[in-house]
Amino acid sequence: MALNPTHDLTELAVVGGGIGGWAAALALARSGAKLKVYEQSAQVTETGAGIGLGSNAVRLLQAWGMGQGLRDLACAPEALLARRTQDGRVVGTLPMGEAFVRRYGAPYLTFHRADLHAWLMQSALQHAEVQFYPAHRLVQLQTLAEGVRLQFEQGEVTEAQALVAADGLHSVARSMVCGDEPPRATGHWAYRALLPMADLPPRWRALQIGLWLGRRLHVVHYPVRGGQSLNLVVLLESHRTPPQAGWDVPRSQDDMQADVHTALQGSCAELIDLLSSVSSWRTWALFDRPPLNAAAPMAQGRVALLGDAAHPMLPYLAQGAAMAMEDAHALAHHWQQSAWRVEQRWAQYAQARWPRVARVQRRARRNGQIFHAEGVWRFARDLALAVGGARLMDVPWLYGA
Repeated sequence: MALNPTHDLTELAVVGGGIGGWAAALALARSGAKLKVYEQSAQVTETGAGIGLGSNAVRLLQAWGMGQGLRDLACAPEALLARRTQDGRVVGTLPMGEAFVRRYGAPYLTFHRADLHAWLMQSALQHAEVQFYPAHRLVQLQTLAEGVRLQFEQGEVTEAQALVAADGLHSVARSMVCGDEPPRATGHWAYRALLPMADLPPRWRALQIGLWLGRRLHVVHYPVRGGQSLNLVVLLESHRTPPQAGWDVPRSQDDMQADVHTALQGSCAELIDLLSSVSSWRTWALFDRPPLNAAAPMAQGRVALLGDAAHPMLPYLAQGAAMAMEDAHALAHHWQQSAWRVEQRWAQYAQARWPRVARVQRRARRNGQIFHAEGVWRFARDLALAVGGARLMDVPWLYGA
């Protein structure tokens, strides 16, 4: 079946208005593409949680002209301190801040997720080539001879030369073009809170990332919004059955507080005091897919997949958003290869990206095992961190590439 002859064949469609979708829109617009972004939600919002961006992603923001104002929205932690939950002892330190700038050409930054999302969206929409359509939920995707046809829930039909599927972990587009199994529940849960820094004792206001390692769990905290708030996350393992979607699971505050305190029984008083100061938790069940072992899941004909739609990963390397941004950069590069057919451009994009993405997925899983170690493995981890320190905690192949 052919495209409608009245349709503008230069157009790209991007499905998904999250961080990955807007990164793709910005990168593609900067490369000269004309595109439309479709988002299923009527209200353009992003989850109120923190997010870390490694130097690999921050360099892309700078390359996209977003370097101005980075420090106004973000924090640049000076160090990551790994500590034991049971006694608070520091077992490893990774200098960051200016050390990362010297080593990798850009700092490690922490954001409020909503701030980063809004900033990417606003930057993309400054380009006249980008149009935005909220309240558009994809229900049908059809591949045509020279493009794709999209149908949305309200009945609207549109066509484009190609599609970028950035619609997240439970991607509708992926289910239509790949036909594979849905993502699997991992048994890991994230409990998130955002605390006003002014309400916390001075010891929690340091410009650093805290990583507390426990038995089958870990806790992460870091400043966001220029140090106005502390992002706090407890990641633990549980046999509780998750809902199908897994995002923002509705539970009472009493139940969530009980989950956290039960899991962290026996932890040091300093950490328990911090957790007790939380009045409002939000919880997510974590899902993922096996690490990629081929390029195919990242491109199917005229459909390219990006971010969690292509390669969801556990958050134990803090690279989910960064990998989506790298995908966006690679998509824009390959889209400019106008001598190739669209299918060739997307195939080359997938071939270029999948080995690095798979390595990050595997490393994130490995980090989860190390962070949550028990018994003799826990002792060996702490000893290795004490001896190896920054050398073991740094990831040059990731941040420097």
